[in-house]
Amino acid sequence: MILDYRSSRIVSGACAILLGLAASNAQAQARFDVIDMHFHADRPDDEGPPGGKACAPYPEWAPRDPGKQIDAYIDWFTVHPVCSNILSSPIDATTLRDRGVAQLRHYNVLALAGGSASTVEDYRQHGDGHILPSVGFGSSGKLPSIDTLRRLRAEGKVHALSEITTQYAGIAPDDPRMEPYFAYAEANDIPVGIHVGPGPPGTAYFATPAYRVAAGDPIRLEAVLTRHPKLRIYAAHAGWPFADAMIAMMFAHPQLYVDIAVLDWAYPDKQFYPYLQRLVDAGMGKRIMFGSDNMVWPDAIGIAIDRIRKAPFLTEYQKRLILHDNAARFLRIEG
Repeated sequence: MILDYRSSRIVSGACAILLGLAASNAQAQARFDVIDMHFHADRPDDEGPPGGKACAPYPEWAPRDPGKQIDAYIDWFTVHPVCSNILSSPIDATTLRDRGVAQLRHYNVLALAGGSASTVEDYRQHGDGHILPSVGFGSSGKLPSIDTLRRLRAEGKVHALSEITTQYAGIAPDDPRMEPYFAYAEANDIPVGIHVGPGPPGTAYFATPAYRVAAGDPIRLEAVLTRHPKLRIYAAHAGWPFADAMIAMMFAHPQLYVDIAVLDWAYPDKQFYPYLQRLVDAGMGKRIMFGSDNMVWPDAIGIAIDRIRKAPFLTEYQKRLILHDNAARFLRIEG
């Protein structure tokens, strides 16, 4: 077969395009299927006594008799929960870590991992490239120094400040004590994830006495957003149950994202799905990010992913946005 110069150039160009498409497809196939914006690198006793249980999901939030010791309520919540699908926490730290990482591998997840710096680093070293280290703090009311954050960032251990859990200490986002952290994050273009939503039911009476619902009102983010217009920030737990306030804030401040962590595995369909659909129907589908909030229950990761994939009101495109693309855009990564 004889080809003239122009024909050979066309063939060469076509081959180059095909090779490029093949490379692009290979690269696309190598990407993570899910980005988890709310992965906990926990130890077995980080959420109470080792071996605690949780429902996935809880069918109801039981009443508490205030005339009885709180122990009876804790027994219902995490010792002997009543539900059809009970998750049990490993009591060994290595087993907990390895089972969590196994879930990330199985579902092809890149996890933004929060927790103590040493524990996150341990997970990262054993995470086979699935861990993006972050720094979480605040539930005790003790806040790290900015110098500590600078040092950790210089060591490559701060891809985000998340999860900031100061709501458990009764500290709202607009509290002056939080200002140095938002200023530092904005100045260094570090993403921030802050707890704006529920804690364990009844937590103010046992685990975190300073926890206040009012400190998690999404409206309390407004002063932060206007004071730091270049800050990348997302509201963990999507401000549940304050859907109206969350939507109002996302409408007024288009840079604000949310994650749907814990809602997607611990809350029943009749609570979780309408809340998620409300956000999507309000036009916020490109700013909703997946999060597991696995804590000490590794199996929660897969359950949460599957509930997004099975959501009857989401298109395949919307599922992809929530599970991966929105977080990749927010983090500015190719993952």
